[in-house]
Amino acid sequence: MSILKVALVQQKTIPNDIHSNIQLGLKYIREAHKKGADIVLFPEMWSNGYAEPFDGAFDNPFDADFEKERAKWLDDAIDRDSEYIKAFLAIAKELHIGVVCTYLSKTADKPQNTAIVIDRNGDIILEYAKVHTCDFSLEGLLQSGSEFKICEFDGIKLGVMICYDREFPESARILMLKGAEIILTPNACDINPARLNQFSTRAFENMTGVAMSNYPNTGWGASCAFSPIVFDQNGAYVDNAIVIADDTSEEIIIAEFNIDSIRAYRKSETWGNAYRKVNTYGDLLSDEVKEPFIRK
Repeated sequence: MSILKVALVQQKTIPNDIHSNIQLGLKYIREAHKKGADIVLFPEMWSNGYAEPFDGAFDNPFDADFEKERAKWLDDAIDRDSEYIKAFLAIAKELHIGVVCTYLSKTADKPQNTAIVIDRNGDIILEYAKVHTCDFSLEGLLQSGSEFKICEFDGIKLGVMICYDREFPESARILMLKGAEIILTPNACDINPARLNQFSTRAFENMTGVAMSNYPNTGWGASCAFSPIVFDQNGAYVDNAIVIADDTSEEIIIAEFNIDSIRAYRKSETWGNAYRKVNTYGDLLSDEVKEPFIRK
């Protein structure tokens, strides 16, 4: 039986303090390793804790009174040669453990909200920039990613989507079509039953396992994992929740995915890409936005 153990890091950072967050990140990877994790999943933008550069930045990121603070926040973006990335690569190799490392990344244009998957040898096997940036908020300052990607870790095909990506069915659907068996999701926002149900549905409709790490806070947290298996071999419904944390606990939770069972289920059930009628889906590729969805 093949089991993938994903460590969900539901821990706090030091806001906008990358050096402290390196040390915290390394500490939690070591703790996850002791718990037997195969791969460690951090919340979104761990490098700065997804902390705003000034009060009110989430609602008004372009406030002209805070140009200096905004510029510094953007200037704190890092690249692959940074101390931050090197530290995570080194510990992955040292402990022979996978890591999904998240950060504000530097590009030739605007910074991006990025996640990398590091394998057990300390090599980057996937780099993903968030496609569905929250353009109505602080991420209006950032550049959106342009592609959903998968990689292979321990013979398992992994995909990554970040926070708001999970609220668009296309994100997980494309990852499934590219072959993802498990989708890992760094997160940073409030979580409620609607969003948990939505995330569980991504597993159900695509027949992929999903896992999410989120920051602890009142109304936040709820780091979780769901199996795609919603029926047993006799057709009886089974609860597909693997683990769901509370909102405020600071902890590292191990979510175990039974890969053999998931693969058997994917071969036999009707969702995913088994019976799609793709010739009717042309409207999905239209970029026209009509009322009531037009936003300034």
